[in-house]
Amino acid sequence: MKISYEFYPPKDLNYQKVVEEYSLLSSHGPRFISITYGALGSSQEKSVGLIKAFKENVSVEIVAHLTLVGKSKQEVGLIVDEFSDLGIKKIVALRGDVAKGSFVAHQDGFKNTAEFVDFLVNKNMEVFVSAYPEPHPDSQGFEFDINLLKDKTLAGSKQSISQFCFSMDEYQKLVNAMKAKNIQNDLTAGIMPIYNINSLCNMAERCGTKIPSEIINQFSDDPLQNEQAAINICIKQIYDLQAIGVNNFHFYTLNQSSLLNKIFQELELKQ
Repeated sequence: MKISYEFYPPKDLNYQKVVEEYSLLSSHGPRFISITYGALGSSQEKSVGLIKAFKENVSVEIVAHLTLVGKSKQEVGLIVDEFSDLGIKKIVALRGDVAKGSFVAHQDGFKNTAEFVDFLVNKNMEVFVSAYPEPHPDSQGFEFDINLLKDKTLAGSKQSISQFCFSMDEYQKLVNAMKAKNIQNDLTAGIMPIYNINSLCNMAERCGTKIPSEIINQFSDDPLQNEQAAINICIKQIYDLQAIGVNNFHFYTLNQSSLLNKIFQELELKQ
């Protein structure tokens, strides 16, 4: 099992606290961490600040998220150059959220993420892309998403990270479609531990992800019971994904280490 973590720039700019949370998870041997770019692509300075904090304090490969929305190719090029100066060699290429309405390409920007990937590859970056077991809220459906994943792969991406998903049927559908369309892209499953079921349901609604009732019903007003439910659900999901051939896992930490450490401890006991 290969693991990695996602962190995000904190609102209070306490980058050191995020690094400390990572340090509490570092013994599990992540192959990399990713640093998000922020909502609506607005957090370039904060992302750079967090990247610098990691670079100055720990030894771990960093993959920087980058969004194309609202940016010209020239602007993206300058950001990539800054990342490169920081020693970043890998990027998660994303379209990014729009403030309101539908996505409209910047007049001097990229028309889609496949074009974005091609640009980044030509800037000597290794590029990760997103994959969707369930349709992206702005997409025309699963077939649209899988064809876009193929286009991003043909543009030069060799690795993808999935949106979190709690339906094994949907994951199996994605794995099968990638094989059927001969998409040569190494899939990493995005794993969202359940830190708070209400917050997760709100997040899932925005992402177009369904939370099965059998998962929701395991949670109550008892914090200890909720924590154990979260541990059990996460471990079962990992085992189920391994059973269909997925063995790379990217954990959305929400800048917290405690629950993930308990999940890993139980995983080690079961192996």
